[in-house]
Amino acid sequence: MLTIILVSYFTIVLDNSIIFTGRPQIATELNLTPAELSWVQNSYTLVFGGLLLLGARAGDILGRPRVFIVGLAVFGTASFLVGAAQSEAWIIAASGAAPPHI
Repeated sequence: MLTIILVSYFTIVLDNSIIFTGRPQIATELNLTPAELSWVQNSYTLVFGGLLLLGARAGDILGRPRVFIVGLAVFGTASFLVGAAQSEAWIIAASGAAPPHI
C-alpha cells in the first residue's frame, strides 16, 4: 500500500512540476497570452481538486483498486493529449481533463 501511495504522490508532484516549470516553454511554443496561460494552470487545478473529491467517494462506493486503475487510465490519456497539444484551446481542454490519480 505504501508503494502505491508513494508512486501516486511522485506522479502528482512530477506532473505539477512539469506544468508549472514548463509554462514559459508552453507559452512560447503555442503563442499563449498570460491570460490563456493562466487558464491552462487554473483548469488543471480545478479539475484536480474536483476529481480528487469525486474519486475518493467513488473509491468508497465502487472499490479503490478499480477507481485507481480508471484514474490512471484517464491521467495517462489526458497527459498524452496535453503533450500532443497544437493550440491553446487543445491544451486548456486537455489540461482540464488531466487530473492526477483519482
